[in-house]
Amino acid sequence: MLQYIKGDLFSHTSSKKVILAHACNPFGLWGGGIAAQFRKRYPSAYKLYADHCHQHGNTLLGKCLVVPADAQSKVYIACLFTSNFENSPSQIVEYTKQSMAELTEQLKTMENVETHNGKTTINMPMINSGIFNVPWKDTEAVLQSTDLNINVYTID
Repeated sequence: MLQYIKGDLFSHTSSKKVILAHACNPFGLWGGGIAAQFRKRYPSAYKLYADHCHQHGNTLLGKCLVVPADAQSKVYIACLFTSNFENSPSQIVEYTKQSMAELTEQLKTMENVETHNGKTTINMPMINSGIFNVPWKDTEAVLQSTDLNINVYTID
C-alpha cells in the first residue's frame, strides 16, 4: 500500500526502527538530489554504502543494502541500487523491482521494525523520478506490487 505524505522524509519518527529508502547508483556516490541529503545527514551510513560499492560495483544493480544511519538512532537506510546512469527507464524499473524484492526479504530478518496493519513500513521519496529520470507512474506500479506499507514523501 502506498501512502503519500507531504513533508520532510527525514522528519519521520516511530517508536520502532525506521526504514528510509532511496534509489542509488553502484559507484559509492551520494552526490545529488535526495542522496546528497542522506550523505549530509548520515555520514557514517554513507561510508558503509561507499565501501560496499567499491567492493562490488556494477554487480549491485538490482540489489539492496540496508545500513544503520548511525550508532545512536533507530533509523536504517535502504540503498536500492537501481541505476548506473547508463540504464534506460525500463531497465531502472526492472532493477527497482529486483531491489525491492531483496529489501522485502532483508526486512523479514530485522526485529522491531515499524509496521502498520501487520505489514512492514518503509519511507521514501519519489525514487527514480529525479536524477534517474524515470516517469513516476512506472516506479509507482512496482512499489504498489510489493507487500509493504510505503510512505512516499513529497515536497509539492
